[in-house]
Amino acid sequence: MVAACPYPTSQGTQVYIRGLCRALVAAGHEVHLVTYPFGEDHLEPCGAVLHRTPSLPGYSKLRAGPGWGKPLLGMLLLRRLVQVIGEVEPDLIHAHNYEGQLAACLARGLTGLPVVYSAHNLMEDELESYFDHPISRGLARRVAGMLDRELPRRADRCVTLSRSAVPALVDLGLESGLIHPILPGVHSDDFPPARRSPRGPGPSPRVVYAGNPDSYQDLELLFAAMVQVVREIPEARLRLVSSAPLGPTLAQAERCGLSSDFIEVFVERNWTEVSALLRVCQVAALPRRICRGFPIKLINYRALGLPVVACAGAAEGIRDGEDGLVVPFDVDSFAGALLSLLDEPERADRMGEAARTSTFREHRWELRVPEFERVYAATLGAHSSLRRTSVSGRCRSTA
Repeated sequence: MVAACPYPTSQGTQVYIRGLCRALVAAGHEVHLVTYPFGEDHLEPCGAVLHRTPSLPGYSKLRAGPGWGKPLLGMLLLRRLVQVIGEVEPDLIHAHNYEGQLAACLARGLTGLPVVYSAHNLMEDELESYFDHPISRGLARRVAGMLDRELPRRADRCVTLSRSAVPALVDLGLESGLIHPILPGVHSDDFPPARRSPRGPGPSPRVVYAGNPDSYQDLELLFAAMVQVVREIPEARLRLVSSAPLGPTLAQAERCGLSSDFIEVFVERNWTEVSALLRVCQVAALPRRICRGFPIKLINYRALGLPVVACAGAAEGIRDGEDGLVVPFDVDSFAGALLSLLDEPERADRMGEAARTSTFREHRWELRVPEFERVYAATLGAHSSLRRTSVSGRCRSTA
């Protein structure tokens, strides 16, 4: 595997990679992970053999998004990947993130190994959100469109984290038969059973958002909805849990009319603390307008037994009205859904338990391993046939 990101961290892509590595190693596969030279050292290992690039002095950015060091780290990643391929002679390369896919495709040209690419996102959904100036945003849109058209289709096969990404990738030129939607999984030992604190006369009812505050997460919708919520339930609070600095996010909330008096902020440290912070909340929020990947926070919320209010463009896997609520990207609709669950805590608890049950029934990582094994086998089978055809053609030509 090649992952163009800090590793490990508590961010969604890295959590996904860690979970997949754990599952593949547990199933008997030998996994070597080529990645950046830094991460969050307190996180547990994933079972893969880590191969890090050399350090880049002065660069240790943990958060996603553009950074001055990424082009240089990309070159170091390619060099390290080729070295590792020479040392361990793997069967194939499994790439994550666009820079990882670029390194994998270049390494394929040097080593002949086939490439499987996990499409965690489309750049057109996210890249421009990291820029403020209109000219920069316009340039970012054009770059994102070029990356989306060129990089995913270079893989031998492409794995998507959601079904909604498949038609978008087909429109970008991928053959539908080479695209495999495989939703993320969970490891049950990360989510031990524990009773959530019921809403009573004492504790304030809490809505929680856990994750990065980047603008493509559409937190303005959540803040505007919470203004309506606290108008109806003054004791309600919004809990924000993130490893990112939240000062600008609180300022954004104030601009949306939500006073910081109604917000609880917690710095993410480790999963044990995070899960404890989430379990005491009544409702989880996913205000994102669209996601052609799969928000890892969604599967975490559900595995913890939290009912989720989500916008339709990022609600894959939620059974509306049974284990969560799916609403349009609309402030009134989002606020109404939050209020309905805060006003009916028993209904919220039933939905949360249904979400937890369905998550462990349908989304365990050990159920995902055979799906990846089929993708790997198909990739290797097609690659072997291609090599035989190529060798046969050269022999005939020589003769």
